Amino acid sequence: MDLSRVSDFLIRVAQDSGAAFAGVSTSIGIRLGLYEAMAGAGPMTAEQLARKTGLVERYVLEWLTAQVAGRYVEFDPESTTYLLPDEHAAVLADPSSPTYAAGSFTMLKALYATEDALVELFRNHTTHAGMSAA
Repeated sequence: MDLSRVSDFLIRVAQDSGAAFAGVSTSIGIRLGLYEAMAGAGPMTAEQLARKTGLVERYVLEWLTAQVAGRYVEFDPESTTYLLPDEHAAVLADPSSPTYAAGSFTMLKALYATEDALVELFRNHTTHAGMSAA
């Protein structure tokens, strides 16, 4: 067994897992209007964002931390503020933008919702939950 290939593949799996977790976090931000609330607002604290959106500050802070780790949101440690760059807002917060891609994240929920039905289809070749075994 080539251990360097194992290592390379393990890195790939870790990256894919990280992307899956980031996708959920991004979808949450889209569904809760967090990106829209940050778009064009300039730097803001977690408290300000929570107040603006009517959400729980503790969870907004956790979400912001994940967004900073994924480099979707910028953090200024001196002022403890967060910023959604305009370029990122065009992709995540502006449905009229030609670069808007938020739908790709919210679509993941629908894909994962069919997972159990697909597993059943593979096992039994039967229809389940609206899935066709044609």
